[in-house]
Amino acid sequence: MTTQKLPYFHEDNRLRYKTLGNTGLFVSELCLGTMTFGGDEDIWGLIGNLQQEQADELVKIALEAGINFIDTANIYGFGASERIVGQSLKNLGVRRENVVLATKVLGPMGDSPNARGASRGHIMSECKASLSRLQTDYIDLYQIHGFDPSTPIEETLEALNTLVQQGHVRYVGLSNWAAWQVMKAIGISQARNLCPITSLQAHYTLVGRDLERGIIPMLESERVGLMVWSPLAGGYLSGKYEGPDASEENRRAKFDFPPVNRERGSKVIKLMREIADGKQIDGEPVSVAQIALAWLLHQQPVTSIIVGAKRPKQLKDNIRAAQVRLSDDELAALDEVSRLPEEYPGWMMKMMSGYRDTAKE
Repeated sequence: MTTQKLPYFHEDNRLRYKTLGNTGLFVSELCLGTMTFGGDEDIWGLIGNLQQEQADELVKIALEAGINFIDTANIYGFGASERIVGQSLKNLGVRRENVVLATKVLGPMGDSPNARGASRGHIMSECKASLSRLQTDYIDLYQIHGFDPSTPIEETLEALNTLVQQGHVRYVGLSNWAAWQVMKAIGISQARNLCPITSLQAHYTLVGRDLERGIIPMLESERVGLMVWSPLAGGYLSGKYEGPDASEENRRAKFDFPPVNRERGSKVIKLMREIADGKQIDGEPVSVAQIALAWLLHQQPVTSIIVGAKRPKQLKDNIRAAQVRLSDDELAALDEVSRLPEEYPGWMMKMMSGYRDTAKE
């Protein structure tokens, strides 16, 4: 018999803490994303180029709001984001045990063909480099940033297990893997008695519900946590790219990512505007972006939503989304307008499961 793990609440009862997958580690339902830290004249600069003083302010705001979870990656700014995060914690005098640090490995960190991927050599060397940049003795959650078709999954998992045994890493996770790949990794880990897969970091929004076809059912079955990246679909779900006042002078004009079905998206945003009208938080109107984040926070499989920002006000507004409550009718309406069209074998499984679905009885 499994026990239900109930969330803890922040002292103001506005932010919840959930266990990360099938572990005893509590993380805040909002996670500070740091992709905007340290960008230069490169792809990362299009996303953000915040430097130390600006980053310190955002980290301070997040921690004071009760966020205890910070996510970065070695590839963000080619190491600059990790360096800034590590220095921010030092500058703010944060006790290491009071923050859950997550970083990732996979992307190219040099010109060599071996300076990338999920091979044992790259994982071991990059973990050491990340520890140095973060100025810490251990990484709470070390994630493989994507699937490496050139490296056997066994090799990747053995390397991660070594890092856990050495004490450099405490939990391991994956990012942007297909359901069958995650399930294969889980099976190998269990068969070889390696450290378990704790979490999956993936894209999930009202205009990107692809996870619901196979990944989310798998995560729920195996009790793997879900971290959501780009919960506003690259800013699209802020609503500023749809409607009569929309402007193409924005980040998505230069970096149109992640992809969005604009026909479906415009209907979603129209409904979110209607739902936002009349709602307030501490006397201030609720934004379309806050409705999008609130919808994710109402989804049971979601453990934590990664929210990034370039400006303090933007981060504060994102954090306030945790106070937005959606009614059953509002959730049903959002589900209807954003629901994915049914695909095989989903529709067939739904029909055939009626023979044995005791939950309906």
